[in-house]
Formats: sequence, C-alpha cells, structure tokens
Amino acid sequence: MKLQLTIDHGKRHEVIHLVNLLADHVDVVEIGYPQMMTFGLELIKEIREVHPNLCICVDAKVFHGGTGVTTRCFDAGANIVTVLSAAPNPVISKMVEKAKTYGGQIMCDLSAPANHVAKRTAEVDELGVDYIAVHTGYLPEYDYDLETHRFFGFAPKVRPLDVAKIAKRNMRKAGLCLNTGINETNIRDVLALKPEIIMVGRAILDSDDKVAAAERIKRFMPFEG
Repeated sequence: MKLQLTIDHGKRHEVIHLVNLLADHVDVVEIGYPQMMTFGLELIKEIREVHPNLCICVDAKVFHGGTGVTTRCFDAGANIVTVLSAAPNPVISKMVEKAKTYGGQIMCDLSAPANHVAKRTAEVDELGVDYIAVHTGYLPEYDYDLETHRFFGFAPKVRPLDVAKIAKRNMRKAGLCLNTGINETNIRDVLALKPEIIMVGRAILDSDDKVAAAERIKRFMPFEG
C-alpha cells in the first residue's frame, strides 16, 4: 500500500518546495491537472532532475490523443500517467501499450456516472490499466445520487466509499486507488477496502507541520517489506 501526495495548487516555487520537503515521506508525488495546465511538463522535468528516484504521477486526465500525450509525459519523467475512464477504449489501450515501452504505468480516473460504475470499471480493468482511481465522496461536491435503482422515484444518496465498493467488486487485475477528502479521521474506513494507493492532499498540505502529517497518515497504513 502506497501513500500518494496530491499537489493541485500553489505557485511553481511552492510546488517545488513541497516536493523537496515531502519526497522522502510519501511513496508517490502527483502533480495535479491544475498544475499541469499552468506550468506544463517543464515542471516535471525540473522535479525529475532533482529527484531521480521519485515516483511521479502526472495527472494528465487524457481523453484523446493518448499516445502523444502519454509519450510526452513519460519523456518528461513521469512514472504514472492518468486517463479518464470516459476516454474511448482505443485511447486507453494505446496508453497502456505505450506505458509498457517506458516501464511506466497508467492510472484510470473513474469518471463514470454512478449507475455505470460497475460496467465501466470492469471494462477499463480488462483494458489493462494498472490502477483505477475512485473518488471517495468525503467532500460535498462528490455527494451525488446513486442511480442503480429507485424506490417511488427516490434515489438514495451515495455514502463515502459506496462507489469505491462497487468498483472494487468489478476489478480483477488493476489496483484500487482512493482519493478525495481522505484524512486521519476517516482513513480506517478507507483502509478496509485494501487499496493499492491512498491519495492525500489537503490533510497533509493544509497542516502546519506537513512532514509530521504525512508520517501520521503512513502510520495507519499496513507495513509492507
């Protein structure tokens, strides 16, 4: 089980400072989509030069042009590149094949509607992605209706981890990744699903002592090695 630090905000020098500060205290550093939009792949190259052994996830959120974007990300120094589950199957397949040539990995961001989670999870799992990332619903913006069935026109609200549990049941080869609002108060529930990767952002980055926060979260995680 790995801890992935998600960095979605901050100026360029702040991002680099955070990576330098926390690289030895997390297993993966994710440079988020907002940062990629702002600073581009030059930021990844700069981080790779300073941290040659760091596992870097580039949250490219690929939807089309998978081969070209994936190649550029791996050339810049990425170890993991993300793709949206809403992307066409051929795009995802091409990304998986390209990743193999680099010794890299593909993480699929599960962007399927709640009532299509089971079907789409099984499909992208079969396409050969290494990880499937599921939003846990611990933040209000992910509190949507689960439309698998209705009683008298009522759709029950999704509880945290409901979607993740559905996804987990439909995965055969890929590793489960969980993100969105995970912190020290809810991490025990998250761990019960035995994810391969736990993604944490605010719980570490909003802390006055970020290193201590990362270390506290890691102490919850099963030891492997």
